[in-house]
Order: sequence, then structure tokens, then C-alpha cells
Amino acid sequence: MRNLAKLLGQMFLGLRFRLLLLVVLTCTPLIILTLHRAGEDRRRAMSSWQQRAVRMMQSASREEEKLMGETRQLLIAMAESAPIRSGNRRNSKKLVDELYASYPRYANLGVISTNGEILASASPVPMKSVARDKEFFQRVIDTAGFVIGDFPAQPFSARPSVNFGYPVFDRTGQASSAVFAALDLSWFNRFGSELPADLPKGATWTEISRDGTILARYPVPKDWVGRQYPDPNVLKTILTNREGATEEVDASGVPTFYTYAPMQNQLVSQETFAILETPKEILFVSADRALARNLGWLGFAAMLAIVLGWVGSNFLIVRPVKALVHSSTRLAMGDLSTRTGLRHGRDELGRLTLAFDLMAQALEQRELERNRASHKLQALSHRLVEVQETERRSIARELHDEIGQSLTVAELNLHAALENSSQDALTRRLQESIDAVGKVLEQVHDLSLNLRPSMLDDLGLESALRWYTSRQASLTGLHARFRADPLERRIDPIIETECFRVAQEALTNVVRHSRAREVAVELKRRDGQLHLSVKDDGVGFDVNKLRESAVRGASLGLLSMEERAALAGGGLEYLSSPGHGTEVHAWFPIKWRAEES
Repeated sequence: MRNLAKLLGQMFLGLRFRLLLLVVLTCTPLIILTLHRAGEDRRRAMSSWQQRAVRMMQSASREEEKLMGETRQLLIAMAESAPIRSGNRRNSKKLVDELYASYPRYANLGVISTNGEILASASPVPMKSVARDKEFFQRVIDTAGFVIGDFPAQPFSARPSVNFGYPVFDRTGQASSAVFAALDLSWFNRFGSELPADLPKGATWTEISRDGTILARYPVPKDWVGRQYPDPNVLKTILTNREGATEEVDASGVPTFYTYAPMQNQLVSQETFAILETPKEILFVSADRALARNLGWLGFAAMLAIVLGWVGSNFLIVRPVKALVHSSTRLAMGDLSTRTGLRHGRDELGRLTLAFDLMAQALEQRELERNRASHKLQALSHRLVEVQETERRSIARELHDEIGQSLTVAELNLHAALENSSQDALTRRLQESIDAVGKVLEQVHDLSLNLRPSMLDDLGLESALRWYTSRQASLTGLHARFRADPLERRIDPIIETECFRVAQEALTNVVRHSRAREVAVELKRRDGQLHLSVKDDGVGFDVNKLRESAVRGASLGLLSMEERAALAGGGLEYLSSPGHGTEVHAWFPIKWRAEES
């Protein structure tokens, strides 16, 4: 899980992802522009839809006026026809049937007497319907002109309709009867109205009265005319605002846009409203299709740009940057010979790789110069130590051979003079001289051993360390233990000398500072190296604090031991803490004497 999170972090924080993000951000204005255009397309669709609703209301008004004019002319023609004016029922029936067949928009055509008797009718009319609508016929007679009945009224038809009437006059000018026509309110669905041509696909045109009764509906008017409008929330909004547009969820749960306005309908005595309703997805289908098309092309272009950016960035940016990162990592790990291997162009990356390669070259050259100086210094240090040990060896031999021999001869002569003398004072002085010469002789001997024990040159490292450990223990009262792995041959003189000097300095520190009771010196061979350990049970010390003091010059013993081990090609460490003793651990490469190799 951690590796996955690390991988995702590298992916989303990498240079390539940032470049691709830049491509996406570049496409953002195009996306915003596309969405803005889609919004404009929607606003135009809404405006066009509202304008179409206005045209449809105007078309409906013209259609109603035309229909009323045609109905008026039809009723006048019927009233002035000979069969109807003469009261001939048979001929009147024949005329009514012929006209009914020619004008299917009407639910019924007929003639009725002033006393309410049906003289002719294209469709059967129940007597109770005639009795119920006597007021309409009385108004026709009283008006003596073209009369429109109230809605809803169904005296002459079983379908929702509006009644029209016109009086029939006899030769004396008296109204003898009335002709009527029942207009089928579903005529919008079956005749040459302008409404179907203007109505958008999937939309519905509805005309309602103020009480919510549906007067006309297209399409599918048959099951709707005469019923209550099905959406009470929309009806409430229409009656409250009277004119405008709204978005509601219809009775079927479909988001729908409604535009509405009042109409002057001469067919109905009360106020009416025209409603154009369109499902939201249909109203904006063109805009949504254009948006989907534009977003599709934009998405294709963005994907193409991302693919090209992915591939192109790998060659143009990511690979050079990875080469720089790899080279920087190798440079940080100490490989100063690393180079990017990239072409040094004139662009920013080219100049950057050139600057890096020049920097690496300069660092490599500087390191070579520093290493040359450090060989030189090491050689000088080796030479200094070698000269120092040579001088110590010479001084030690001089003290031992020349001065020591002279003092020995003087001591022997003094002993001889003492044996031949008889004077007591001379005897005392000679004895004091002998003691002084003996003491000087002992000091010269100790000085010679401290400068460089001849045993180290004659018998080797193991014997010299054993002797020096025993000597220091006898002088200071320490309990000393020495153990060494056998060496089949003599070690290189430099390594013998440096190992002995480290042990000498460590034992000197034990005597001076540790307050130890026991000390253990071990010389072991392990992993092709020679390991020296000097361990005591003394008071110990804080290694870091003592090293800081040594760096400031307070104590050179620690630094001299480290320097000697390093000059011989080895190393040294201190293992100590207050109250827990100290161990000096040094290691050297095993190199045999040249003459024995």
C-alpha cells in the first residue's frame, strides 16, 4: 500500500503530469467557450420557443375568427335556403345531411322550431338536451342574429362542442325557427390548421378556460377536451402570473418548460389561456446535441494533445530532465566523472545540461588536484614518520652504544679506583660518582627504550608489544594481560611501527588518566587485517566531548593515534563512556616485509 501511494505520488507530482496538466489547463478556455456557446444555444432555443408560442396564439386567434366567419356564412346560407324557410322537413333533412358530410368539423347541424321541436338534424338529439338548452334558442330568436352558445354545452352532440345559432325568417320577416351548428372542439387535430406546422416536435398546445377546463389540445385532443388541466401547480402559476414561462415537473415526472399567456377567445364567454409545454430534453435537444458534438471534438483534440504531449514531452523534456536527475544523483554520490550525455543546444535545457557538464568537469578537475595534493601530503607524512623513526633509532643507538658504553667504562674505572683507595673520603666520593653514573646509565637506557625499543627492530611487533605491556604494568602496578595471534612472517616496518606507537600511546593514557586496575592488550588477525585492542576497566570518558577538546588543541594524543592508523592505511575508533572503562580499537592492513614477500 505504501509503495502504491509512493508510485501515485511520483505520478501526480512528476514533471510529465505537470506538463499534461498544463495542456489540460490550456484547453480550459475552450471548454468554457464551448459551455458558454451551449448556454447561448439554450437561450436562443428558449427565445425561439417563446416566439413560436406567440405565433401560435396569433394563429389560433386567426383560426377562430376564420372558423366563426365560415360558421356564420354556413348558418346564414342554411337559414336562407328554400327547404328550411318553407319548413319542408324532408328537404331540410336532406340539405342538413349534405352539408354535414361536407363539413366534418361540426359535430351536428340542424333546424329547430321556436317551440323547441327538432325539425331536422344530422345526428340524433335527445329531447332532454333540447329542453336543457331552451335559453340558447330563445336568445337566438330574441337577438335575431348570429349567436354563440356558452361552453361547455352539449345539446346537439355527445362530444365536447360549442353551439352556434342563427334565426330563420318567414316571408313576413318573423323568426319561425333557428338553424344551429355544434362545432367539434377537436377540429385542430383533423383539419388544415396552422398550429400543427408551428408546433415543435414533442410539444403540446393547450387552451384552457379560467376554471381549468381544457378547450383545445394538440396533439391527441380527443381524450382531453372538456377535462380539467392535469397539473394543478402549473395552473396555479398561470392564474397567478397570467403571462410568462416556468419550469415544472409534469404529472408524469418529466421536467417540462411551460410558456403561457391570456387569449381573447370568442368561442368562450370567460377568459382563456394558451399554454405551450415542451419537455426540457426536447426543447434543448439541438443545443445539447451541438454541445455533445463540440465537447466530443474538444475531447478528441484534448486527448490527441495529451498523447502528443506525453510522447513529445518524453523526448523533449522528460528524458533530458531524467538524465540531469540521474547525473545529479551520481554526482551527489561522489562520481565526478558523470556527464549527462545530452546535446548542448541553444534552448534552456541545452544550456542547463551544458552548465551541469561544465560544473561536473570543474569538480572532477578540482578533485583530481585535491587528490594530488593529498598524495603528496600523505607521502610527506609517511616520510616524516619514517625520518622521525630513523632519527629515534639513531638516537637510541647513539645513547645505547656510545654514551652507554662510555658511562659503563667510567663506572668500571670508578669501581677499580675504589678498590685501590684507602682513604675514606675518597671512597665516599667515588661511591657517589658510581651511583650517579649508574643512575644516568639507567636513564639513558629508559630513554633509548622510549625512543624506539631495539626489540621492535630485532624481534618484531608481537615481542615488542608483549615486553612493553609487561614493563608498563610492572612500573605502575597494573594487572596486565596480553594475547596475540601468531604471525608467520614479519609485518611491514611501517605497520609494525605505527601499531606499536598506537599501543604505546594508549597504554600511556591508561597509566596517566584511567585510574584502571586491569588492562588487556590483544593483537588479532581478522578478515585480512591486523586488529589491535587496548582495553581497561578505568573511569572512561565522553568520546564526543574529548574529541572536541582534542580538535581545539587540548589533547593531541587521540588525534595522533588516529593519524598514525590512517597513515598506515587503517583506522581507529574509541569505545568508552563515563564509568565503564575504555577500549582503543585500531586496525591495519596486513602487509609483509618486502624482502620476505
